[in-house]
Amino acid sequence: MINVLPGNIANLIAAGEVVNRPASALKELMENSIDAGADDISVIIEDSGRTSIRVIDNGSGMSPEDAKLCFERHATSKISTAEDLEKIMTYGFRGEALASIAAVSRVTLRTRREEDEVGFEVHCSESVITSAAPASTPKGCSIEVRDIFYNTPARRKFLKSDAAELRHLVQEFSRVVIVHPSIAFTFIHNGKTLYSLRPVGNEKQRIVDFAGAGLSKELVDISVETSLVKITGFVGAPAEARKVQGNQYFFVNGRYFRSPYLYKAVCKPYEHLLKDGFSPSYFIFFEVDPSAVDVNIHPAKTEVKFEDEQMIFEILSVTVRKALGQNAFTPSFDFDQVPSIEFPAMTKEPSGYTAPPKINYDPLFDPFEIERKMPSDIPAYTRQETPEAPRPVLVFGSGYIAVPADGGLMVIDVRKARERVLYEEYFPQLAERQPVTEQSLYPMSLDLTPEDHDLALENCDLFAKLGFDMRDLGQNAIVLYGLPAGMDTDGRSVEEAIAMIIDGIRHGSLGDDAARDAATLAHSVAFSGSRSVSKEEAQLLVKQLLDCRQPETAPAGGRTYTIITDEEIERRL
Repeated sequence: MINVLPGNIANLIAAGEVVNRPASALKELMENSIDAGADDISVIIEDSGRTSIRVIDNGSGMSPEDAKLCFERHATSKISTAEDLEKIMTYGFRGEALASIAAVSRVTLRTRREEDEVGFEVHCSESVITSAAPASTPKGCSIEVRDIFYNTPARRKFLKSDAAELRHLVQEFSRVVIVHPSIAFTFIHNGKTLYSLRPVGNEKQRIVDFAGAGLSKELVDISVETSLVKITGFVGAPAEARKVQGNQYFFVNGRYFRSPYLYKAVCKPYEHLLKDGFSPSYFIFFEVDPSAVDVNIHPAKTEVKFEDEQMIFEILSVTVRKALGQNAFTPSFDFDQVPSIEFPAMTKEPSGYTAPPKINYDPLFDPFEIERKMPSDIPAYTRQETPEAPRPVLVFGSGYIAVPADGGLMVIDVRKARERVLYEEYFPQLAERQPVTEQSLYPMSLDLTPEDHDLALENCDLFAKLGFDMRDLGQNAIVLYGLPAGMDTDGRSVEEAIAMIIDGIRHGSLGDDAARDAATLAHSVAFSGSRSVSKEEAQLLVKQLLDCRQPETAPAGGRTYTIITDEEIERRL
């Protein structure tokens, strides 16, 4: 027997498409504020959205009739004909947004138009308006969503930790604020202002204000305009790429979207510029004819379909490649391939004399006098077999060491070697709950994003376990009085290591397992530091690596070394 569902049940089903966590409700409310013409929007959150989500704007407001009607399913002011769906330029056009939010929470709406002397207040719960009356309220609109999922306990139970839900809220906030630089935004969580963004004249300044001034140094402008698409924005310099994927944004006609396909178009020009596992930052804005893109193929509108996606892929990839080329970025050494050394081209001086290339070399390195004791099977190399004399080394490239090996030449990746050495130092100490901290001669202060600052303070005990003597400095800053043993004390290196650890905290991969904690710490310390080493440091690192239990691999994956055999060298000469 077929039954027509009651309105409240239909709204609960629609809510499953529109509202799956507090961040979903925030997205819909912010987009409605923008569509209302607001130039000042405040977001006030309590308990990561579980208790309350409030969005206040100074937009056009609503009449009393519209204030009541907006809670009805499919009620909208933005679509009147089927043709309107082909040219959508607004955001919160979906008529079921407020109805769906009200189906799973308690909503209070206060609104007033500029021409009205008195505003209007509506209370709605479980899709039913419980009260509606005139009220004193400023021009614009204030919508408060309380006790989200109170009537759907199964869905509330599946919400993540407060830190995870706050991260999603900030993520949705960022996707709106970046593409609307002329609007002032404020984000307050549990009474603390995390973001206060002034109106600015362009996207780059808004990106810097939101993500931090340090980001401006790594952004490379991209721009192209064709009859099919206009693409503008910024991509990150290869040297600034990180394993932590954070600042990666696509927007089309002002709307955020995800696209694994176009992500490949951005990364393709970086193929020989980045180490494995690293990815660049990007903020890319597409402008296309609204009829040439479908923005409604996904319930949350986070995916879109371009009419000529393959051509846009090629245009984007070429544009990124051109920008990187104009900024003279060159490929780095690919350690997981058989290495080869490019010798500099010789140029003639005015006298006709051809100067020989200058070669940096270790004067102690004489391969004909080396007693070849190093076997090609490194795991079999034991501590007792380590020669007492320093092993001759050649430091070259951007962080590689060459040493003679049995039957060839061993090439060692400095960072991965450090990672293995540090892991075998950290693991027994963390397993026995022993400190791995070295006190710093001078305290170091770091500015963090508001979200990262909160996460760092909430996990002070974990940071202490990992070797960071951390204190709160206020104003989203911390001060470090001690660092993990072996860490580079350069400010940028420490900042990158902190970022990697915070990312591990976000994903719940730290704190419960000593081996995993040691691996994460070793990787963050090794990869945040410099790749350059002196001859003496290289000799020590080689000895430390060969003394490790598993010298051939890095804890986070990848080889610490490769061997070029005598046969390979002979074939190349």
